[in-house]
Amino acid sequence: MNLNILSVIIIFVLFIPVSFASSVDDSVLDDAVIEAIKKSKVGAEYMLNSGSILINNDDRIYIFSQVIQRDSNGNLVAFFQSDKMTQISPSTLHYFLDARAVVQDIPVYDFDGKYVQAYGEKFENLIPEKDITASTMLVVEVVDTGNLDVIPPSLAARYAHDGIVMAPGDVVISYWYVARALN
Repeated sequence: MNLNILSVIIIFVLFIPVSFASSVDDSVLDDAVIEAIKKSKVGAEYMLNSGSILINNDDRIYIFSQVIQRDSNGNLVAFFQSDKMTQISPSTLHYFLDARAVVQDIPVYDFDGKYVQAYGEKFENLIPEKDITASTMLVVEVVDTGNLDVIPPSLAARYAHDGIVMAPGDVVISYWYVARALN
């Protein structure tokens, strides 16, 4: 066997899988990501899951999402539904619900004295070019009262899923449903 072919096989078999086995390296995070993580920790308990992804612990919030992909002819290509978030920021979700409640009436349901506010929103994206994605994110613009000129985006929730290949003309519809216990 040719020595060059053998060396390429050894590199692919031995070294490449090991490079993906490491955890998140903080040195590759830019300042904006670090600041967003710090903001998401404010006012909530948090813990790290096995993948070192930040998960905030707030039993008052329940969230799930549905993703539907249709091709340019309207045929169903993919459907995902999950409540297994890989990253969640309850403080951002509370802000999101409070901001929506200012402009519209969000229903509150009474379950034997437990009041639950439930909200759902649909986001539709027309895909302009060939792409691939393996996660779905709910990003919220959070107004900083100290500087109204800057409205930074904040990650409210994210979940990883099987990758979907998107072609120009495809439509990806994301439904996000959030329930919040009020008492």
